[in-house]
Amino acid sequence: MARVLPFRALLHTSEAGQEWLWHAHLPLSDADRRAWAEEPHHGIHLAKAIDPRARLVDWMASGVLRRENRPAFHLLEVASARPEEGPVRFVLGALHPEEGLEALEEATRDTSAPWVEPTAALAADDDGALRALLADAAERAPIVAMGVLDERPWRLLRLTASPSTRRIQALLQERPLRPLSAVRGSAPHLVAVLPLSESGWRFRPIHRAIQGLETFQPERFLQLVSAYARVFPVDAPMTSQEGLAEARERLASVPAGYHAVLAVLPEGRGHLLRFRQGLDLSHLPAAPRNPTLRSLDLALLNALVLRTVLGLKEPGAPGHPNVFTVSSLEQLVDQVRLGIFQAGFALNPPPAWEVRAVMEARAKLPPRTLRLAPEPPAGLLFLDPEL
Repeated sequence: MARVLPFRALLHTSEAGQEWLWHAHLPLSDADRRAWAEEPHHGIHLAKAIDPRARLVDWMASGVLRRENRPAFHLLEVASARPEEGPVRFVLGALHPEEGLEALEEATRDTSAPWVEPTAALAADDDGALRALLADAAERAPIVAMGVLDERPWRLLRLTASPSTRRIQALLQERPLRPLSAVRGSAPHLVAVLPLSESGWRFRPIHRAIQGLETFQPERFLQLVSAYARVFPVDAPMTSQEGLAEARERLASVPAGYHAVLAVLPEGRGHLLRFRQGLDLSHLPAAPRNPTLRSLDLALLNALVLRTVLGLKEPGAPGHPNVFTVSSLEQLVDQVRLGIFQAGFALNPPPAWEVRAVMEARAKLPPRTLRLAPEPPAGLLFLDPEL
């Protein structure tokens, strides 16, 4: 379980702080490192500090950050990709972990500074009550900051004490809530809670690639995998825009009730692997024991393709020497073409109802199954570690 409570936020005193946002999951480019190194008060220096608490205290003492007078929730609104769907709203609060709280995914990283980088969490909201309360609160809450990130306008609002905010707090205590990443110990964490009933957001899949398999041969692989999946070739090479569009369409149009992944092979060749229905997975050691997890595309990829066909041990383990994660289909195709990877497997994002079922079953998704779009940025505000 968990308690999500109001907190005293630490905010930048300079408006330049609004330009110093970053996404915690993305690796830093060399250009970003050079640019941010010249900004001594960029929030990334807190995340990378040996002692983030001491750095926060130092910034408060020097006037870089100011502490709000009273605890409060904050509301982050981020424009969705489709304006007609309205903004996506996150509640920012202090997450106090209690016994029984688990991450939705197997741990891939532990937030080194729980006061600095917001931990995204999903809240069950089947009746839409939390979503409605956030929409109502946004109409009267004062604006703390606003800007644009990744071409998406955003604004930060402060939820002052009211019957509405007390109801928001009560709902956060009542609803099943699962953070996407691991939380550490009993220390409060800065958390950004997304009601699952919100519109305008999407799950983005995290694709897989393989390298270092001495016996891997594409034609032999397709022959072996046909015992578990029907194989449909993509007509146009995926190194072309036409081929990418066809591959995306094939992957997105898998019939309801079926599961599939897209195999990306050298020379831009693509094949849709649609797993056969009626497979008895219960006898496979590689298959998850939980029946809810056995229906996930990534679980089927790990169990049937990576482990059973290719013989990889623990393909879902973080830091696997032969299995790598890739964010986009374009990047996956390009890196296979260049020989950085021997092959890749593109996935559909899991539907929200499937993730909700995993939450209900108190199960965990395989490591790095998904990420949110849009996702809450880091560096917008910080949690006072002295609360």
